[in-house]
Amino acid sequence: MMNRCIALFTGGKESVFSILKARELGYEVEELIFLEKPGFSVHKVNIQAVKAVALMLGHRLEALKISNEIPEDKSLITYLERLKEQGITALVTGNVKIEENHNIYAKLCEKVGLELVEPLYNRDTLELLINYAEMGLDFLIIGVRKNSLSPELLGKTITRENFENFLAEVLSNGIDPCGEYGEYHTLVTRIGGQRLITECRPFSTHEKDSMLYISLPAIAHS
Repeated sequence: MMNRCIALFTGGKESVFSILKARELGYEVEELIFLEKPGFSVHKVNIQAVKAVALMLGHRLEALKISNEIPEDKSLITYLERLKEQGITALVTGNVKIEENHNIYAKLCEKVGLELVEPLYNRDTLELLINYAEMGLDFLIIGVRKNSLSPELLGKTITRENFENFLAEVLSNGIDPCGEYGEYHTLVTRIGGQRLITECRPFSTHEKDSMLYISLPAIAHS
């Protein structure tokens, strides 16, 4: 019998890959959750696109408005407790390097009584990035922090064909290969034969809190 779980979801590459790895580990993903915290977020701006990626994975996305105090948020705790009563046993996250995030969700899971599953935690981010290219996981650059990567990458989809150029750009700028510290943000557009169709040109470009980002028009999945 598979363990039933829910997964935190942003539509980005680590978020998607963590779900695929959780499935490989024997977890049945029942629901995807987007935590809508106060303040700006590139993925929150593009929530309709995030929902489309969730549909590509076969799930509807549940967006929950919460406070910044995640382990103490009563609405989130109540929501997770209700899911636990329905047979959910674990929470999946796509965290790779951020110990603070690990501690936050470990505390939350301990409080609610769920297992914390972090399939990517402490993985080498360069190896992860190369793995994405090898498996055919394409992603769109939707946000770039100023002085981290070239703004010309905004709206560009990274595929096997242009991956080496992107990798060279990342390494030459000395940032974390997967952008674990917020250097850039992504939206998955293809996994193997499944492709997310994005009508992303023309798109509008914005700046907020030293982040250059795009807001996407309507999209559909295929």
